Amino acid sequence: MATPGAGKTRFALRVAHEILERKSASRLVVVCPTNHLRQQWAKSAHAVGLSVDPHLTNEQGRESTDYHGCVVTYHQVGLNPKPYRLGCATVPTMVIFDEIHHAADGKDWGDALQEAFHPAVRRLALSGTPFRSDNCPIPFVMYHEAQSVPDFVYGYRDAIADRVCRPIVFPTYEGELSWVSHGREISARFSDGLSARKRQERLKTALLQNDWLCPVIRDADAELQKLRRHSDPAAGGLIVAMDQDHARHVAGTVKAITGTTVRVAVSDDPSSSRIIERFAHSRDRWLVAVNMVSEGVDIPRLRVGVYATNVQTEMYFRQVVGRFVRMQSELPASQRAYLYLPRDPRLVEYAEAIKAERDHVLLANEAAVPRTLFDHQGSAHEPFLPLRAVAVPHGRIGEEDSAQATTTHGDGHDATARYEHKEQLRHTHKNLVSQIAKQAGVDHRRINAELIRRTGSRIESATVDQLKRRIKQLQSWLERGYDPRR
Repeated sequence: MATPGAGKTRFALRVAHEILERKSASRLVVVCPTNHLRQQWAKSAHAVGLSVDPHLTNEQGRESTDYHGCVVTYHQVGLNPKPYRLGCATVPTMVIFDEIHHAADGKDWGDALQEAFHPAVRRLALSGTPFRSDNCPIPFVMYHEAQSVPDFVYGYRDAIADRVCRPIVFPTYEGELSWVSHGREISARFSDGLSARKRQERLKTALLQNDWLCPVIRDADAELQKLRRHSDPAAGGLIVAMDQDHARHVAGTVKAITGTTVRVAVSDDPSSSRIIERFAHSRDRWLVAVNMVSEGVDIPRLRVGVYATNVQTEMYFRQVVGRFVRMQSELPASQRAYLYLPRDPRLVEYAEAIKAERDHVLLANEAAVPRTLFDHQGSAHEPFLPLRAVAVPHGRIGEEDSAQATTTHGDGHDATARYEHKEQLRHTHKNLVSQIAKQAGVDHRRINAELIRRTGSRIESATVDQLKRRIKQLQSWLERGYDPRR
């Protein structure tokens, strides 16, 4: 267990490199929560001389022979563990489980993980937040008296002391809030005691009203501009929104306040990974996201955030915090990050305890787990209508406390990762096949069947050399005319 931002990916790949180099294993499989993280793991692996396939499908079963291994998702393995078990049984395999607590997310995922990777010769499980708000045990994690026990712990306090993570300050905002609940108008501040349902409605009221949200965003942008002027010209900001509609509304609000175009990344948009990648390498001020950057996404230039989501679980909160705390070696040592919060009692509790580590505790009664995420639209049985919300700055949690080189193991490998090189080759291949099919008046499938016969591989499982051989043959046909005998 290592706090978000501590460098779990770098550590895990260093271990994997040494294990493969010593021949303790001959293959590496990384299992991670999302498709976006598959690409990120592949790039990080390339940086230390390891090539892993981030596009492997369950139908393929095994990566091509010019890879050291593959990156897959927990969902993939949950759908069909058999090809992964076969791979581990055939080739001595090391498995890295990224954010292992996700292994208990889906129905029967834990059993599928056990089936798939029990034969692995090495297993390294990583987590920045190894506790859950449900009663699902995490696979491959030891429990003592119903409490998870990591083999090694590196907490936020350690990371601050070692200058691995930067201190984070939480500016909090009260509010004069009014909404309609079950036909009755309610007015309250965040400091007022309310039932669980009314606390949820109160938070949602703040996040949906510009009179509350605009002052918070304006103050956060002023903090970001100050950082960009004085110490970090590329500093960026992130606003975590409730859902897609809310994200687009927030982006419009940010643009109105700052006069700058704002990128929006939502989980079911296929272009979101590219949006996040472009933002990470730009000097744009703000990114608005929904469920895309809660964990694992590496954007070290993030320095200021606004927690504008109604997700109230501690795990999600800590994962968001983890996006802002990664130190940047090229900046002065006295770095701070800022996450602007509604002064909701639960969020304040998390902020005040952010330096304390906790383990996953299995509850005696699963039914006792409170629901902490509520729907944006409400329901017919719980009618809800936000009326008014005015933000009032309250205080800055952590202000008083914060007043306080990558080794590459490759031997001159290409700047482009293998999976990216293959994507380029496949794109060239596709264009050549289309041109020849049109020129010769033959079906694409006929051309591909001939290429399979000549190279011994299908396009999705071809090595770089096999793809190059295919392209060379296609270029010959394009110049001299298609002839399967030549």
